[in-house]
Amino acid sequence: MMGSGMMGASMMGNMMQMMGGNMLISGGVPYNSNGSLVNLEQAKDITKKYLSAQNAPDLELGDLEEWEFNFYAEYKEKSTGTKAFQVVIDKYSGIISPEMGPTMMWNTKYGMVGLQAGTMTVTKEQAKGFAQQFLDSRVPGTKAEDSGVFYGYYHFDVKKDNKMYGMLDVNGYSGQVWYHTWHGNFIRE
Repeated sequence: MMGSGMMGASMMGNMMQMMGGNMLISGGVPYNSNGSLVNLEQAKDITKKYLSAQNAPDLELGDLEEWEFNFYAEYKEKSTGTKAFQVVIDKYSGIISPEMGPTMMWNTKYGMVGLQAGTMTVTKEQAKGFAQQFLDSRVPGTKAEDSGVFYGYYHFDVKKDNKMYGMLDVNGYSGQVWYHTWHGNFIRE
């Protein structure tokens, strides 16, 4: 069963059309004709153009971060303040696509699967505990810091020495942890 939200069949189809069907392809034709990487200002412009193409007046850009391998952005609902979904922007091609993992698989409103229904059974405090337990066993010396709630999961920034180090998500129904391994090193917000 598809999620009832716009990132179900409709949104995914629109994104495929906008991107010429190459949603998750890196490289290829560079966004900038001189071959330079997409910069933060261009990434912000890409996120705004993408949002306007969705015709979703209740959504707005939340966070936009530059990482070593891509830009990461979150959209949120203006009416509720709830985070809607996550995207990444390829630094070479400028292609924007839904971020792999929880935004596609766990997001109960905007995701592709949306199988869970009802209130999340894992509390924010429990989710933070699961996140920290995961970090203690796999990335010692890091700390999970609450970064917000999406439909179906919690998002945490991972800090090391009070600096951004990574990010992870915790499923709001099972407590499963999904660490984002594809960003590389944090550069700036």
